[in-house]
Amino acid sequence: MKRLLFFPGHRILAYEWERGAFRRTEAFEPDADGRAAFRAWLEEAPRVPVQMLLDVIEEEFHVDHVPHVIGRDRSELFKRTAQRHFRSTEFRYIVAQGREPDGRRDDRVLVAGLTNPELLKTWLSVIDDTRVPLKGIYSLPLVGEALLPALGAAKAPRALVITQQIPSTLRQSYYEHGRLRFSRLAPGRYGDSEGFATFVQRELNQTLHFLETQRFRRQGAPIDVYILVNDDAYHTLRDRLSSSETVACHLVPLDGVARKVGLRGPRAGAFADTLFGHLLLRQRRPANHYGLPRLRRHFFAQQARVALGALAGLLLLATVATGVGAWLRAQVYEQSIAEARARADEFRQRLDRRLQQLAEFDYRAQDVKNAVDLFSRLREARVVHPGAALAILGGALDAHPNIMVDRLNWRRTDQAELGADEAEDDAFGGGETGLVSQLGAPDRPGYQYLLVQGSVVGFEGEYRRAVRLFDGFVESLGAQPRVDRIEVVESPFALEPDSAVSGDSGLAAREQRAQRAAYSVLVRLGGDDG
Repeated sequence: MKRLLFFPGHRILAYEWERGAFRRTEAFEPDADGRAAFRAWLEEAPRVPVQMLLDVIEEEFHVDHVPHVIGRDRSELFKRTAQRHFRSTEFRYIVAQGREPDGRRDDRVLVAGLTNPELLKTWLSVIDDTRVPLKGIYSLPLVGEALLPALGAAKAPRALVITQQIPSTLRQSYYEHGRLRFSRLAPGRYGDSEGFATFVQRELNQTLHFLETQRFRRQGAPIDVYILVNDDAYHTLRDRLSSSETVACHLVPLDGVARKVGLRGPRAGAFADTLFGHLLLRQRRPANHYGLPRLRRHFFAQQARVALGALAGLLLLATVATGVGAWLRAQVYEQSIAEARARADEFRQRLDRRLQQLAEFDYRAQDVKNAVDLFSRLREARVVHPGAALAILGGALDAHPNIMVDRLNWRRTDQAELGADEAEDDAFGGGETGLVSQLGAPDRPGYQYLLVQGSVVGFEGEYRRAVRLFDGFVESLGAQPRVDRIEVVESPFALEPDSAVSGDSGLAAREQRAQRAAYSVLVRLGGDDG
């Protein structure tokens, strides 16, 4: 539910609005009894904020132009401009309405103010005494900007809207492109619909003349006039008013406009006060026009209480969520502990059963040792083939076609051979000292030894070339992967003191081409290839 106060300048009207309809209307006179009744109405719902809508003769509007600035300078400039137009009242409002199209492109502003707010202060004091939150004080002509779309005049270059909120006044508001430029409230009395039509026609002509003299509307510029009337006055005004090339009069039934804006339920008689009240109340955050901060302090305090309550609710919700989360995690942990204990009991039972089986088994320690030794010898005696060594040798021979192989000897060291004696080396063909001993004793089992014996061919009798071919072969063989060490046992054309070099010159050239130079190389490979 929302509560609205409508102040037309004398007594005050109170409305209760809910879901697009006014449910209750009260009227309070500005005397002692009226103020007491108004206080009682406010105290019926002291925490429900009230909004006040004004439609008074003492409200004035001025159009001005100020330099275009931004930030704090703009706020200060607007404040000084409003004070310059309304020095005798603190109830003033200023709003920007666009910029001029040429020149320095100043800001176009509308300044509004209440020249005699004393009658209003009487009701404001009662609201302040009851500590009822006052959300804002609003100007009816400015709220009327929200009425233009329902009239089809939201983008009209010039539109004059004529409405009647109480029987004794007539509100005329002039809008350009949906923004208020001028408004006047004309008092008047009449006896019947004919008198009302005469009153409307007279005030309309005066307002149109005023707009031309004040240069709101240049002479001959077209303007649309929208007159909101009830069914009784509709036919009378239709016969009295006529349109012309410059003035297009539109008679708009109040009931039709109320349906367009979503106002439901019975309206208050033949006037538009509830229509403007509905336009104000359906806005979530309407612009506050005359609600001074000191008058709205109870509303600010209520907003703070609501915000703190919402924050407390969120904190409580977060605390509950955290507690529930911790409880759920505890349940999961307890379930995990129970499962772990069950698995531990199962493994303990399996261990007990295994120990019982071992206790029933009759065995001797010597039998266990013999079984372990047997498995160790089987592991050490696993077959290892010379495939890796032959692949390495093949890689080196593939790059040196002049190197021929006549004989290969391969062996592998085991753990038992780490201290191999001289006889074992002699069995490999190493002579009295042993070829394997030349490469040093192996520091770990699994070494492979390859003794390569062959000859160098195709050197055309040039001994130095044969030596170069052999050296290249040895270098290539040493660069192969897994080759740990290489030892040349016999080089072609060795020049030791006990060796001899012989050859033929000239006559035996063909035999020299077929000459072969013997060599012998011992290679050690690291690691097994089983």
